Amino acid sequence: MGYVRALRVLHRAYLGYPFGHRLHILIRFLTCPFPRTIDDVPAGARVLEIGSGHALYARLLAEERAREVVAVDPDLRKSVLPSPSPKVKKVAGYDDCIRGAFDAIVMQDVAYRIAVPEQRAMFARVFERLVPGGVLVLKELDPARRWKMRWARTQEWLSDTFLGITEGEGFVYQSREEVEAMLRELGFVSFQARRVDRGYPHAHIVYTAVKPA
Repeated sequence: MGYVRALRVLHRAYLGYPFGHRLHILIRFLTCPFPRTIDDVPAGARVLEIGSGHALYARLLAEERAREVVAVDPDLRKSVLPSPSPKVKKVAGYDDCIRGAFDAIVMQDVAYRIAVPEQRAMFARVFERLVPGGVLVLKELDPARRWKMRWARTQEWLSDTFLGITEGEGFVYQSREEVEAMLRELGFVSFQARRVDRGYPHAHIVYTAVKPA
């Protein structure tokens, strides 16, 4: 999906939202490379998005990749607002409140707010909920990109201190080697890591891994 088209899709989908929420959605879109990870999701997939926020990534997936997206987020300020698409089902809560199997499970900047033991438990649940051959798409920040990470940490601190717009406490940035080791230990295969930060001030990286068929 092209950048301009994605922006138009989101503009139409969230036109009825309050101004403050629309501004937050715009900033989120401008600072995260959502369009660059769309094609990592299989076409026609049933998708679970964990930590979906306003479900803007879910809305983009529903436009041209997914047949259905279940978007779960514990922040009631975002999750109780109207769904941006008939193909997106919004759920207020954490991932463990969801049942059923999915072709793909996606997370955009979620794991870094969760302690490592809880991350492992969450990824174990993800593995169980994927169908055989299902894919995990995990967008995080790469701590190896140190100069970009300084800006990311400063921005997160400002957001937490003055805006209070993000759930979770603290920051846990794992290296790609640590992420790969955890996912392989849980049974995932075909692990791949790809930088998607070109043109962005943040060290965006996307990991994909597959549940064996």
